Order: sequence, then C-alpha cells, then structure tokens
Amino acid sequence: MGRHEFETPDDVPEPPLTPNTGGVNVGAGLRRQMKPGGPAWKSFSSYLPEDLQRHFRAECAMAGIEVRQGLDQAVRAWLESRQAGKPAD
Repeated sequence: MGRHEFETPDDVPEPPLTPNTGGVNVGAGLRRQMKPGGPAWKSFSSYLPEDLQRHFRAECAMAGIEVRQGLDQAVRAWLESRQAGKPAD
C-alpha cells in the first residue's frame, strides 16, 4: 500500500471533511473579488486566546464565509452595540 492510499471502512457513507478544490484567495486574489466603488479592505492583525480563535474560524467555516467576512460582521455588530448604548449628541 502506498504512503497516501487509505482504505475507508464500508460503514462510513462519506469522508468527514470535503476537500477544498476551489483554491484559496489571498492578496491579489482578494483585490479581484472587490467590486469597483466598493469598500476598500485593509489588513488587520490582532491576537485572541487560542480557543476563541479556533472556535471563530470553525464557525466561519461552518457558515461558509471567510474569516475576514466574519471579522467584518463581528466588528460592525460590536460598534453598533456600543453606539446604541451612547446618548445621542
């Protein structure tokens, strides 16, 4: 048996994970996805506790969205909740 030839037991209907055959879009690929006149995206880096980061990435994957989209939604929701708690000027 070759190094990467694994047998699947007969009682398993399909593999637990489906491989991503669509590739990964980063850098220049991200620029191609952006619509002219749409929002400009800026790189953002931060640190989270490892368990929170893992859970967030998993939730994004299960929702079928990129981590950057999940971050966009989370930051917007956080900013909106902060604004809702402030008195109007």
